Amino acid sequence: SNVGFKEVKVNCDYVFSSHSHFDHNNIVLAKGAKLVTNGYPFEIIKTYHDEKLGALRGENSLLIFNLDGFRIAFLGDLGEFDNKGLVDKLNGVDLLLIPVGGKYTIDAVGAYNYAVKSKAKCVIPMHYKTGASTIDIDSAEPFLNKFKNYQTANSPMEFNGQTGVIKLIFEEN
Repeated sequence: SNVGFKEVKVNCDYVFSSHSHFDHNNIVLAKGAKLVTNGYPFEIIKTYHDEKLGALRGENSLLIFNLDGFRIAFLGDLGEFDNKGLVDKLNGVDLLLIPVGGKYTIDAVGAYNYAVKSKAKCVIPMHYKTGASTIDIDSAEPFLNKFKNYQTANSPMEFNGQTGVIKLIFEEN
């Protein structure tokens, strides 16, 4: 099943999959990568892909890790709108990658609440509708519009430590 994007093989050191749905678990494309497991510097936290304790879409794993002094959190397909324990774990992260498209994950409002409550220094929205995607979810704009301003960056980007939201623009084929 295709979601609209071309598959790209990459060389990397590590690979992580938040869950085993067809659109999130093509780790064979990550050549030479070691699968991330729990233990320093990686912390894997189990959450749910929906508000009904996984009854609709199962579990989701999120990843928090340290890289060169930055604390980074990747929330995968988080579907829980108000997980207070998770907010505590995310407190003060330098970089928060968060789903914003709704329907299968938290939406713009849920993502905004996590971003604000966690006091993340920089937020990158993910799992949203683009011109290439065929999945029926929202674009990033409802999330981005909740902020006074945000930066748009082309990949690769340089993180300068300033508080804000960055919208990554990827080439769509």
